[in-house]
Amino acid sequence: MAKETLGNVNDDGTGAEHTGRYSTERVALRAYELFLARGGSDGQDFDDWLAAERELASGPSQSEPAK
Repeated sequence: MAKETLGNVNDDGTGAEHTGRYSTERVALRAYELFLARGGSDGQDFDDWLAAERELASGPSQSEPAK
């Protein structure tokens, strides 16, 4: 049986996966920003990822310019 995923591969040729309205690359970048903001301490990568997804799912923040 094939593994079912929530994301879709972008059809613009980049191969970037999308989770809803945002790419996994964008989630990874935001999770890394959260990691750095915490001082780079280990062990909270999953929490950073989930927080990044929540932020992106709620829409653009005031510090993030609209595209």
